[in-house]
Amino acid sequence: MAKMNVLDENYEKLQQEIQSLNEKWRGEIGNLQIEDITGNGSPILPQAELSIDFSQYQRFIEELLQMLGQNNEGIIHTADKIKALLTLDVLQAWFKEAIVVNHFYFKNYADENNLPDWLPIFVAEQAARPFLQEATALLESQLRGMNHANGCPSCGEPARFALLNKKGKKELTCPRCLHAWEEKKISCAHCGSEDELVILKVEGDESAEIHACHKCKGYTKVIDSRKMFKKESPTLLDVKSIHLDYIAQEKGFGVSDDSGIGTH
Repeated sequence: MAKMNVLDENYEKLQQEIQSLNEKWRGEIGNLQIEDITGNGSPILPQAELSIDFSQYQRFIEELLQMLGQNNEGIIHTADKIKALLTLDVLQAWFKEAIVVNHFYFKNYADENNLPDWLPIFVAEQAARPFLQEATALLESQLRGMNHANGCPSCGEPARFALLNKKGKKELTCPRCLHAWEEKKISCAHCGSEDELVILKVEGDESAEIHACHKCKGYTKVIDSRKMFKKESPTLLDVKSIHLDYIAQEKGFGVSDDSGIGTH
């Protein structure tokens, strides 16, 4: 399979700017607390009561809307409209539904307020990520050894991205909350099958491959970090490797039906 470049330069630049915002936001979060976890098992964060500063969450959303408006003047009016809708009740609901990536809720919200379908869920979920990442760091000891058969044990994102670390081990990495866990190198991250896993190589790109499973039809993108000239965040690497998603899906693979929530 030949290497493909399907990522528009402007879109890649936008994603890099969003990542820079995310890193800035995370550095500004202070005193996040996990007050309670209402259930057992994984994923943990949808079951957790997080104590966050909602004025900070609002500011993150507004800064992201401002940046989107600078990149696309056509959404400035819509961005201003969303800012005016951000009451405390709305912010609390958005944060809760962003954690579980509730497409149904956000589609209804967009329809009721005459907004583009993609915009409320995009800004709500992106602005929630720094809080999820901070909460995941607090839960690190609890997350070790947890069942990850249904995706990321912290936030529930399907296990669709992995890095080969310096030791050559496959490390499943969540682009949302940044939790990482080791997995058998030749096994399906979704169903655990070893016999029916195939490795799809990409011509001209020795750093990337796809681990695809004939049993559950799930796949995972695998990037060899040892062959990268520049270290980048898992979130950006996930975006930049979108050509691997196209290749896998063209061959009939997709995120396993048994996986958890997803944002891709």
